[in-house]
Amino acid sequence: MQYVVEEFYKNIPGKNEEVCGDHVEILKQNGSTIIVLSDGLGSGIKANILATLTSKIAVGLFNKDLPLKEIIETIIDTLPICEKRGIAYSTLAVLIINEDGNARLIEMDTPFAFYYRNDMIKKIDKKKINIRGKTIYESNLKMGLNDRIFLASDGVVHAGVGGLLDFGLGWEGTARHLEELSKRNTSMEYIIEHMLNICKAYYFGKPADDITLIGLQFRRKHNLTILTGPPQNEKDDRVVANKLINATGKKAICGGTTAQIASRELGLELKCDLDYFDKDVPPVGHLEGIDIVTDGLLTLNKVLDYLRDYKQGEMFPKGRDGATCLMQMLLNSDRINLIVGRSMNESHQSLNLPLELGIRSQIVDRIANNLKRLNKEVKIEWY
Repeated sequence: MQYVVEEFYKNIPGKNEEVCGDHVEILKQNGSTIIVLSDGLGSGIKANILATLTSKIAVGLFNKDLPLKEIIETIIDTLPICEKRGIAYSTLAVLIINEDGNARLIEMDTPFAFYYRNDMIKKIDKKKINIRGKTIYESNLKMGLNDRIFLASDGVVHAGVGGLLDFGLGWEGTARHLEELSKRNTSMEYIIEHMLNICKAYYFGKPADDITLIGLQFRRKHNLTILTGPPQNEKDDRVVANKLINATGKKAICGGTTAQIASRELGLELKCDLDYFDKDVPPVGHLEGIDIVTDGLLTLNKVLDYLRDYKQGEMFPKGRDGATCLMQMLLNSDRINLIVGRSMNESHQSLNLPLELGIRSQIVDRIANNLKRLNKEVKIEWY
Protein backbone atom coordinates (compact mmCIF):
# COMPACT_ATOMS: atom_id res chain seq x y z
CA MET A 1 0.00 0.00 0.00
CA GLN A 2 1.10 3.55 -0.72
CA TYR A 3 -0.56 5.00 2.38
CA VAL A 4 0.25 4.95 6.07
CA VAL A 5 -1.17 6.03 9.42
CA GLU A 6 1.22 8.46 11.09
CA GLU A 7 0.68 9.06 14.79
CA PHE A 8 2.32 11.17 17.47
CA TYR A 9 1.35 11.96 21.03
CA LYS A 10 2.55 13.92 24.02
CA ASN A 11 1.38 14.18 27.60
CA ILE A 12 2.00 16.53 30.51
CA PRO A 13 1.45 15.51 34.16
CA GLY A 14 -0.81 17.64 36.33
CA LYS A 15 0.80 20.10 38.75
CA ASN A 16 2.85 18.57 41.57
CA GLU A 17 2.82 15.18 39.84
CA GLU A 18 5.84 13.46 38.31
CA VAL A 19 3.82 10.75 36.55
CA CYS A 20 1.00 11.36 34.10
CA GLY A 21 -2.32 9.71 34.97
CA ASP A 22 -3.08 9.21 31.26
CA HIS A 23 -1.60 6.37 29.22
CA VAL A 24 -1.27 5.77 25.48
CA GLU A 25 -0.81 2.34 23.93
CA ILE A 26 -0.14 1.84 20.20
CA LEU A 27 0.01 -1.44 18.29
CA LYS A 28 0.83 -1.62 14.57
CA GLN A 29 0.78 -4.95 12.76
CA ASN A 30 -0.62 -6.62 9.64
CA GLY A 31 -1.52 -3.27 8.09
CA SER A 32 -3.64 -2.20 11.07
CA THR A 33 -3.01 0.47 13.71
CA ILE A 34 -4.67 0.31 17.14
CA ILE A 35 -4.38 3.43 19.30
CA VAL A 36 -5.69 3.48 22.86
CA LEU A 37 -5.93 6.47 25.21
CA SER A 38 -6.97 5.96 28.81
CA ASP A 39 -7.32 8.46 31.67
CA GLY A 40 -7.14 6.86 35.11
CA LEU A 41 -9.22 7.97 38.09
CA GLY A 42 -7.47 10.71 40.07
CA SER A 43 -3.87 11.61 39.33
CA GLY A 44 -0.31 10.46 39.80
CA ILE A 45 0.84 6.86 40.24
CA LYS A 46 -2.58 5.32 41.01
CA ALA A 47 -4.19 6.98 38.01
CA ASN A 48 -1.29 5.89 35.81
CA ILE A 49 -1.65 2.27 36.95
CA LEU A 50 -5.38 2.29 36.15
CA ALA A 51 -4.82 3.93 32.77
CA THR A 52 -1.93 1.63 31.86
CA LEU A 53 -3.87 -1.49 32.83
CA THR A 54 -6.94 -0.34 30.90
CA SER A 55 -5.04 0.55 27.73
CA LYS A 56 -2.93 -2.64 27.69
CA ILE A 57 -5.99 -4.86 28.19
CA ALA A 58 -7.89 -2.92 25.53
CA VAL A 59 -5.18 -3.08 22.88
CA GLY A 60 -4.77 -6.82 23.43
CA LEU A 61 -8.50 -7.59 23.25
CA PHE A 62 -9.21 -5.36 20.26
CA ASN A 63 -6.27 -6.96 18.47
CA LYS A 64 -8.04 -10.32 18.90
CA ASP A 65 -11.15 -8.79 17.29
CA LEU A 66 -13.41 -9.88 20.16
CA PRO A 67 -17.01 -8.59 20.48
CA LEU A 68 -17.21 -5.08 21.94
CA LYS A 69 -19.46 -6.21 24.81
CA GLU A 70 -16.94 -8.84 25.88
CA ILE A 71 -14.07 -6.34 25.74
CA ILE A 72 -15.82 -3.69 27.83
CA GLU A 73 -17.03 -6.23 30.40
CA THR A 74 -13.53 -7.68 30.71
CA ILE A 75 -12.06 -4.23 31.35
CA ILE A 76 -14.74 -3.39 33.95
CA ASP A 77 -14.20 -6.72 35.75
CA THR A 78 -10.40 -6.41 35.71
CA LEU A 79 -9.83 -2.89 37.03
CA PRO A 80 -8.92 -2.70 40.74
CA ILE A 81 -11.37 -0.90 43.05
CA CYS A 82 -10.27 2.48 44.42
CA GLU A 83 -10.20 2.25 48.26
CA LYS A 84 -11.32 5.87 48.77
CA ARG A 85 -14.04 6.09 46.13
CA GLY A 86 -15.08 2.45 46.05
CA ILE A 87 -15.16 2.35 42.24
CA ALA A 88 -12.94 1.12 39.43
CA TYR A 89 -12.78 3.81 36.83
CA SER A 90 -10.79 4.72 33.76
CA THR A 91 -11.83 6.44 30.54
CA LEU A 92 -11.22 4.79 27.20
CA ALA A 93 -10.78 5.88 23.59
CA VAL A 94 -9.82 3.27 21.00
CA LEU A 95 -9.14 4.01 17.34
CA ILE A 96 -8.47 1.20 14.87
CA ILE A 97 -7.39 2.13 11.34
CA ASN A 98 -6.52 -0.13 8.42
CA GLU A 99 -4.11 0.87 5.67
CA ASP A 100 -7.06 1.41 3.32
CA GLY A 101 -8.38 4.19 5.59
CA ASN A 102 -11.29 2.27 7.14
CA ALA A 103 -11.51 3.27 10.80
CA ARG A 104 -13.43 2.24 13.90
CA LEU A 105 -13.68 4.45 16.98
CA ILE A 106 -14.82 3.41 20.47
CA GLU A 107 -15.31 6.09 23.16
CA MET A 108 -16.19 5.67 26.84
CA ASP A 109 -16.37 8.67 29.21
CA THR A 110 -13.80 10.54 27.12
CA PRO A 111 -13.95 13.79 25.11
CA PHE A 112 -15.28 13.09 21.62
CA ALA A 113 -12.61 12.77 18.94
CA PHE A 114 -11.78 15.71 16.66
CA TYR A 115 -11.94 14.90 12.94
CA TYR A 116 -10.11 17.25 10.55
CA ARG A 117 -11.20 17.07 6.92
CA ASN A 118 -11.41 19.68 4.15
CA ASP A 119 -9.91 22.37 6.43
CA MET A 120 -12.57 21.86 9.09
CA ILE A 121 -12.77 20.10 12.47
CA LYS A 122 -16.01 18.22 13.03
CA LYS A 123 -17.49 15.53 15.27
CA ILE A 124 -17.72 11.97 14.01
CA ASP A 125 -21.16 10.36 13.61
CA LYS A 126 -21.65 7.67 16.23
CA LYS A 127 -24.13 5.23 17.70
CA LYS A 128 -24.81 4.84 21.44
CA ILE A 129 -24.49 1.44 23.13
CA ASN A 130 -25.16 0.52 26.78
CA ILE A 131 -22.93 -2.12 28.35
CA ARG A 132 -23.20 -2.82 32.10
CA GLY A 133 -24.59 0.66 32.71
CA LYS A 134 -21.75 2.27 30.75
CA THR A 135 -22.57 4.45 27.75
CA ILE A 136 -20.29 3.50 24.87
CA TYR A 137 -20.09 5.36 21.57
CA GLU A 138 -19.07 3.49 18.43
CA SER A 139 -18.21 5.05 15.07
CA ASN A 140 -17.17 3.73 11.68
CA LEU A 141 -15.69 5.96 9.00
CA LYS A 142 -13.54 6.02 5.90
CA MET A 143 -10.56 8.37 6.20
CA GLY A 144 -9.45 10.26 3.12
CA LEU A 145 -5.91 11.21 2.16
CA ASN A 146 -4.45 13.75 4.64
CA ASP A 147 -7.44 13.48 6.99
CA ARG A 148 -6.53 13.75 10.68
CA ILE A 149 -8.05 12.58 13.94
CA PHE A 150 -7.15 13.93 17.38
CA LEU A 151 -7.84 12.11 20.66
CA ALA A 152 -7.66 14.16 23.86
CA SER A 153 -7.90 13.52 27.58
CA ASP A 154 -10.07 15.64 29.91
CA GLY A 155 -7.11 17.87 30.72
CA VAL A 156 -7.21 19.31 27.20
CA VAL A 157 -10.89 20.27 27.01
CA HIS A 158 -10.90 21.43 30.67
CA ALA A 159 -7.96 23.80 30.17
CA GLY A 160 -8.68 27.11 31.88
CA VAL A 161 -11.41 25.85 34.25
CA GLY A 162 -11.76 28.17 37.23
CA GLY A 163 -9.18 30.54 35.79
CA LEU A 164 -9.26 32.23 32.41
CA LEU A 165 -12.40 30.31 31.44
CA ASP A 166 -15.28 29.42 33.77
CA PHE A 167 -15.97 26.10 32.06
CA GLY A 168 -12.66 25.51 30.29
CA LEU A 169 -11.94 25.35 26.58
CA GLY A 170 -14.61 22.75 26.00
CA TRP A 171 -14.91 20.68 22.85
CA GLU A 172 -15.73 23.64 20.61
CA GLY A 173 -12.86 25.77 21.91
CA THR A 174 -10.39 22.92 21.51
CA ALA A 175 -11.71 22.23 18.01
CA ARG A 176 -11.22 25.86 17.05
CA HIS A 177 -7.55 25.83 18.09
CA LEU A 178 -6.88 22.47 16.42
CA GLU A 179 -8.50 23.68 13.22
CA GLU A 180 -6.40 26.86 13.15
CA LEU A 181 -3.19 24.92 13.84
CA SER A 182 -4.02 22.28 11.21
CA LYS A 183 -4.58 24.94 8.56
CA ARG A 184 -1.26 26.54 9.49
CA ASN A 185 0.97 23.45 9.41
CA THR A 186 0.74 19.83 8.18
CA SER A 187 3.18 18.50 10.80
CA MET A 188 1.42 16.49 13.51
CA GLU A 189 4.29 17.23 15.89
CA TYR A 190 3.85 20.98 15.33
CA ILE A 191 0.10 20.81 15.95
CA ILE A 192 0.40 18.72 19.12
CA GLU A 193 3.25 20.79 20.56
CA HIS A 194 1.44 24.08 19.99
CA MET A 195 -1.93 22.77 21.23
CA LEU A 196 -0.36 21.60 24.49
CA ASN A 197 1.34 24.97 24.89
CA ILE A 198 -2.07 26.62 24.48
CA CYS A 199 -3.52 24.34 27.18
CA LYS A 200 -0.64 25.12 29.54
CA ALA A 201 -1.19 28.84 28.97
CA TYR A 202 -4.87 28.51 29.94
CA TYR A 203 -3.70 26.73 33.11
CA PHE A 204 -1.18 29.54 33.81
CA GLY A 205 1.59 26.97 33.38
CA LYS A 206 0.26 24.72 36.18
CA PRO A 207 -2.15 22.15 34.69
CA ALA A 208 -4.91 21.18 37.11
CA ASP A 209 -5.25 17.85 35.30
CA ASP A 210 -3.09 15.52 33.22
CA ILE A 211 -2.96 16.60 29.58
CA THR A 212 -2.63 14.14 26.69
CA LEU A 213 -3.16 14.73 22.99
CA ILE A 214 -2.79 12.15 20.21
CA GLY A 215 -2.75 13.21 16.60
CA LEU A 216 -2.82 10.89 13.61
CA GLN A 217 -2.88 11.44 9.90
CA PHE A 218 -3.68 9.21 6.93
CA ARG A 219 -1.05 10.13 4.34
CA ARG A 220 1.21 8.90 1.55
CA LYS A 221 4.33 7.04 2.61
CA HIS A 222 7.57 9.01 2.94
CA ASN A 223 10.89 7.67 1.61
CA LEU A 224 14.37 8.16 3.07
CA THR A 225 17.67 6.98 1.56
CA ILE A 226 20.83 6.93 3.68
CA LEU A 227 24.35 6.42 2.30
CA THR A 228 27.00 5.44 4.83
CA GLY A 229 30.49 4.00 4.47
CA PRO A 230 32.86 3.72 1.48
CA PRO A 231 32.20 0.76 -0.88
CA GLN A 232 34.74 -2.09 -0.85
CA ASN A 233 35.28 -1.60 -4.57
CA GLU A 234 36.17 1.96 -5.56
CA LYS A 235 34.40 1.37 -8.88
CA ASP A 236 31.14 1.44 -6.91
CA ASP A 237 31.76 4.98 -5.60
CA ARG A 238 29.89 6.51 -8.52
CA VAL A 239 27.17 3.82 -8.34
CA VAL A 240 26.26 4.55 -4.71
CA ALA A 241 26.51 8.33 -5.20
CA ASN A 242 24.12 8.19 -8.16
CA LYS A 243 21.77 5.84 -6.30
CA LEU A 244 21.54 8.39 -3.52
CA ILE A 245 21.10 11.54 -5.59
CA ASN A 246 18.49 9.88 -7.85
CA ALA A 247 16.45 8.42 -4.99
CA THR A 248 12.98 9.77 -4.26
CA GLY A 249 12.20 11.41 -0.94
CA LYS A 250 14.67 12.59 1.70
CA LYS A 251 18.40 11.88 1.41
CA ALA A 252 21.12 11.59 4.06
CA ILE A 253 24.85 10.85 4.20
CA CYS A 254 26.47 9.50 7.36
CA GLY A 255 30.25 9.67 7.40
CA GLY A 256 32.93 12.18 6.48
CA THR A 257 34.70 9.91 4.00
CA THR A 258 31.35 8.92 2.49
CA ALA A 259 30.45 12.60 2.08
CA GLN A 260 33.77 13.26 0.34
CA ILE A 261 33.10 10.39 -2.08
CA ALA A 262 29.64 11.76 -2.89
CA SER A 263 31.06 15.26 -3.30
CA ARG A 264 33.72 14.03 -5.72
CA GLU A 265 31.49 11.75 -7.78
CA LEU A 266 28.62 14.24 -8.03
CA GLY A 267 30.83 17.27 -8.60
CA LEU A 268 29.30 19.13 -5.65
CA GLU A 269 31.02 21.23 -3.00
CA LEU A 270 31.01 19.80 0.52
CA LYS A 271 30.70 22.40 3.27
CA CYS A 272 31.19 21.69 6.96
CA ASP A 273 29.82 23.44 10.04
CA LEU A 274 32.06 24.11 13.02
CA ASP A 275 29.27 24.52 15.58
CA TYR A 276 28.70 21.78 18.15
CA PHE A 277 25.05 21.63 19.28
CA ASP A 278 25.83 18.49 21.32
CA LYS A 279 29.30 17.83 22.70
CA ASP A 280 28.94 14.11 21.92
CA VAL A 281 27.88 14.57 18.29
CA PRO A 282 30.21 16.02 15.61
CA PRO A 283 28.96 18.98 13.52
CA VAL A 284 26.94 18.42 10.35
CA GLY A 285 27.94 19.15 6.77
CA HIS A 286 26.12 20.41 3.71
CA LEU A 287 25.94 19.04 0.17
CA GLU A 288 23.53 20.34 -2.47
CA GLY A 289 20.61 17.96 -2.99
CA ILE A 290 21.22 16.11 0.29
CA ASP A 291 18.95 16.88 3.24
CA ILE A 292 21.53 16.14 5.93
CA VAL A 293 25.22 15.18 6.10
CA THR A 294 26.44 13.81 9.43
CA ASP A 295 29.43 12.12 10.98
CA GLY A 296 29.52 8.33 10.68
CA LEU A 297 29.90 5.93 13.61
CA LEU A 298 29.52 8.41 16.47
CA THR A 299 26.28 9.79 15.05
CA LEU A 300 24.91 6.37 14.06
CA ASN A 301 25.58 5.00 17.55
CA LYS A 302 23.78 7.96 19.09
CA VAL A 303 20.81 7.33 16.79
CA LEU A 304 20.84 3.66 17.79
CA ASP A 305 20.67 4.67 21.46
CA TYR A 306 17.70 6.93 20.70
CA LEU A 307 15.90 4.17 18.80
CA ARG A 308 16.39 1.62 21.58
CA ASP A 309 14.67 3.93 24.07
CA TYR A 310 11.95 5.18 21.72
CA LYS A 311 8.32 4.17 22.21
CA GLN A 312 5.97 4.07 19.20
CA GLY A 313 4.27 7.41 18.62
CA GLU A 314 6.15 9.46 21.21
CA MET A 315 7.11 13.03 20.37
CA PHE A 316 10.90 13.07 20.02
CA PRO A 317 12.66 16.15 21.46
CA LYS A 318 13.79 18.75 18.95
CA GLY A 319 17.48 19.47 18.44
CA ARG A 320 19.98 20.80 15.92
CA ASP A 321 22.75 18.22 16.23
CA GLY A 322 23.21 15.58 13.53
CA ALA A 323 21.94 12.62 15.56
CA THR A 324 18.72 14.34 16.62
CA CYS A 325 18.03 15.61 13.10
CA LEU A 326 18.67 12.17 11.60
CA MET A 327 16.43 10.56 14.23
CA GLN A 328 13.62 12.97 13.32
CA MET A 329 14.01 12.05 9.64
CA LEU A 330 13.85 8.34 10.46
CA LEU A 331 10.69 8.76 12.56
CA ASN A 332 9.01 10.78 9.81
CA SER A 333 9.87 8.22 7.12
CA ASP A 334 8.09 4.98 6.28
CA ARG A 335 10.36 3.39 3.67
CA ILE A 336 14.05 3.55 4.55
CA ASN A 337 16.76 2.40 2.14
CA LEU A 338 20.24 2.02 3.65
CA ILE A 339 23.14 1.97 1.16
CA VAL A 340 26.09 0.67 3.16
CA GLY A 341 29.75 0.46 2.17
CA ARG A 342 31.74 -2.39 3.68
CA SER A 343 35.22 -0.91 3.25
CA MET A 344 37.22 -0.49 6.47
CA ASN A 345 37.65 3.22 7.13
CA GLU A 346 41.29 3.94 8.02
CA SER A 347 40.31 7.04 9.99
CA HIS A 348 38.41 4.85 12.48
CA GLN A 349 41.52 2.77 13.16
CA SER A 350 43.60 5.87 13.82
CA LEU A 351 40.96 7.26 16.20
CA ASN A 352 41.13 4.16 18.44
CA LEU A 353 37.36 4.16 18.82
CA PRO A 354 36.02 2.10 21.78
CA LEU A 355 34.96 -1.48 21.08
CA GLU A 356 31.34 -0.80 22.06
CA LEU A 357 30.93 1.33 18.94
CA GLY A 358 31.15 -1.85 16.90
CA ILE A 359 31.70 -2.03 13.18
CA ARG A 360 29.44 -0.19 10.78
CA SER A 361 27.59 -3.28 9.51
CA GLN A 362 26.60 -4.28 13.05
CA ILE A 363 25.37 -0.79 13.87
CA VAL A 364 23.36 -0.60 10.65
CA ASP A 365 21.79 -4.02 11.33
CA ARG A 366 20.78 -2.93 14.83
CA ILE A 367 19.34 0.34 13.55
CA ALA A 368 17.38 -1.59 10.90
CA ASN A 369 15.97 -4.00 13.49
CA ASN A 370 14.82 -1.14 15.71
CA LEU A 371 13.20 0.59 12.74
CA LYS A 372 11.35 -2.62 11.87
CA ARG A 373 10.13 -2.74 15.48
CA LEU A 374 8.52 0.63 14.70
CA ASN A 375 6.91 -0.90 11.58
CA LYS A 376 9.19 0.87 9.14
CA GLU A 377 9.92 -0.77 5.78
CA VAL A 378 13.71 -1.19 5.73
CA LYS A 379 15.98 -2.27 2.88
CA ILE A 380 19.77 -2.61 3.11
CA GLU A 381 22.07 -2.61 0.07
CA TRP A 382 25.66 -3.66 0.75
CA TYR A 383 28.64 -2.49 -1.34
